[in-house]
Amino acid sequence: MSIEVEIKVKIQNRKQIMDSLKKIGFLENRCVVETDIYYTSTHHDFVALGEALRIRTVKDSESPKETSVITYKGAKLDQVSMTRQELETEVGDGETVRKILEHIGFCPVSAVEKKRLYLNKNNMTACLDNVKGLGDYLELEILTDTEEKRTEALKQIEDVLEALGYSMEDTTRTSYLSMLMKKEKDGKDAQSNGLY
Repeated sequence: MSIEVEIKVKIQNRKQIMDSLKKIGFLENRCVVETDIYYTSTHHDFVALGEALRIRTVKDSESPKETSVITYKGAKLDQVSMTRQELETEVGDGETVRKILEHIGFCPVSAVEKKRLYLNKNNMTACLDNVKGLGDYLELEILTDTEEKRTEALKQIEDVLEALGYSMEDTTRTSYLSMLMKKEKDGKDAQSNGLY
């Protein structure tokens, strides 16, 4: 079992954050385009439970290679971060897995598309994300294998966050999916109220 200790913060200047990460020892890894399709079902409402089931398609900007990954994320484990259990594995054919899920009663909820630059330092990954419809974000994450290591991992992440000029108060626990769903709902509400 992996526990993903993660924070997310909205950023204004992507290049400045990238330069700052490099100054404190992060190295660029790869740049990809990720498309996440999230699922729910009548027998298990992932959104209501604060969980996630998704198929992610990853296109590497350096090669024509495309991979797919299926991921389950459990409910958040604390009130300050996006830390949760994560189970993930690569699948040979993402489209076939999508069809299987739909045939057994899982329905696609929404898609999240983003351009993501991965940077790494020791056991920490920094993701500079440009999310379609939402803008630029930074995610910092560490995968741990035990609950006991979670507090230490969060402290390491907080230290990097502070080195970049942010604090935990600047972070959000809201997923990109939830942000996009809220944005879509708010747009529909504004239209029905005659604001558009």
